[in-house]
Amino acid sequence: MKKRQWRMDAALLRTAVIFFCLACAPFPAGSAASANYFEDFYNGVEKFSGLPGEVNELKKSYEQTLDELDRAKQSAKAYEEQNAKLLEQNRELAQTVNQLKDESDRKDAKARKFKNMLITVVLLVAGYFIGIRVLRFFMRRSNRKLRR
Repeated sequence: MKKRQWRMDAALLRTAVIFFCLACAPFPAGSAASANYFEDFYNGVEKFSGLPGEVNELKKSYEQTLDELDRAKQSAKAYEEQNAKLLEQNRELAQTVNQLKDESDRKDAKARKFKNMLITVVLLVAGYFIGIRVLRFFMRRSNRKLRR
């Protein structure tokens, strides 16, 4: 019996606590439902009437974007043409540089050849005079030996 009494007291206590919590709990404000059909209709019409303006803004933005894209394409085309011209000039300059380098190499080769020829001529002339002096020296010596 005591056990049964205790269960009933616990159930009563739980019921009281739940009831107290529900009675003291703050109710959310503005939970009342309202059906403003006219206000909803007015807001819908207002939003719908604002759509053409937004569409016009989007069209203008789209046209501006297209214009910017066209300008970008034109500038890219101009840069491409300028790049082609610069490549052609670069090729011509490279060809000119190669021609100047070849000419410079030919001049250097000609100068080396002339320098070698000049050194050879000087050595031949010096060798000729030295050879004549040596020949005279030996001829005099041999003449002295014969005279004695």
